Amino acid sequence: MSEYNAKNYTEQGGEVTHIGGKIVYDNGLLPNMSTADVTSDSAAKVRVTLNTLITNLKNAGLMVGDAFTMQYAAVTDSVSGHADRQYNTGKISSVAVDNDTHEISITLSDKVKNLKDFDGGNGWGVHKWLGIGLGVGISPITGLYYNGSAMGDEDVAEATACDLSAGYFVRWVAADLVLAGDNTERSVDNFTLWTDGYAETAYKIKIVEPA
Repeated sequence: MSEYNAKNYTEQGGEVTHIGGKIVYDNGLLPNMSTADVTSDSAAKVRVTLNTLITNLKNAGLMVGDAFTMQYAAVTDSVSGHADRQYNTGKISSVAVDNDTHEISITLSDKVKNLKDFDGGNGWGVHKWLGIGLGVGISPITGLYYNGSAMGDEDVAEATACDLSAGYFVRWVAADLVLAGDNTERSVDNFTLWTDGYAETAYKIKIVEPA
């Protein structure tokens, strides 16, 4: 019996193919196939079938998952009863997203110690809360999983109330905890995102104070 060292190989005779490693199709289609190879009537169905197959292979880890491209959008934090949170959010000078290192840097115009302390009403306690808008180009965001949990209609409503476009969600940040590197409470300085066909990605939040 022949021995094989490669993870992916076809046995002699060509009847059995073994796949032990990942398969990457750079053009998004099976080898030697394009939508031009099928009739116009069935091209759309072929694309859907192939896309579903490729997504399933990515979810199973047999193909490399797509990479998120995170984008930032300013939050219009005018929700009634959150004047202090609006004050804190207004101290954001800029937000930079590095899609290579998956780091989100929030630069403030004032020291964290000078921000307002208040209870955000989310059961996470009294902290120096502020908000940023984040999006990965997937709409609706109910297709996203944040820290393993699916985003719901309430997340869509919250983003809409903060004047964010479709495909964005609000990330409330306890600036004091993030600055201190305190991850003992629920507003930690990191989170993960996942959706069908994409690699689960961990993001880290960083607070930058003025000199």
